[in-house]
Amino acid sequence: MPKDKEKAMVKCPGCQQVLVFNIPKITPSQPQQRQDKTIINEVFEKEKPLDAKLVDSETKKEYKLIEGKIVVGRKGDIAIENDPFISRKNCLIEVRKNSYRYDFVLTDDGTLSETSEPSKNGTFHNGNRLTKYDKIYLSNGDKIRIGHTELIFACS
Repeated sequence: MPKDKEKAMVKCPGCQQVLVFNIPKITPSQPQQRQDKTIINEVFEKEKPLDAKLVDSETKKEYKLIEGKIVVGRKGDIAIENDPFISRKNCLIEVRKNSYRYDFVLTDDGTLSETSEPSKNGTFHNGNRLTKYDKIYLSNGDKIRIGHTELIFACS
């Protein structure tokens, strides 16, 4: 610790947050073997439980998202059976933990089909059709349309 400074800064290698510490002053009259301890308060957020879902904008039915790869379609992990314009395996949402947050990645790249092509009727993100090269990071309030069904991504 620098003796001529009042504060010290350290950058966390994980989250790149800068932590600032006050350096206690030691006067010559105080003995060098101080038993005082400097307590550093934890500055990281507590890990939040995963609370993410897709909400059908018409029926208001909610589909909970869990960590891992989730297939959305008529016969997927999230099964939307009342829309014949949705493929059996229409698109994929990958939920992955990244340090202190979760990433939600939407794809329709053909990995779910035998032909290695995107779903026949497509997957739309906020009105734009996904190509087989698109990987979209979802944000709260994003709209996903598959077939004639519109889903809203909600994450708190």
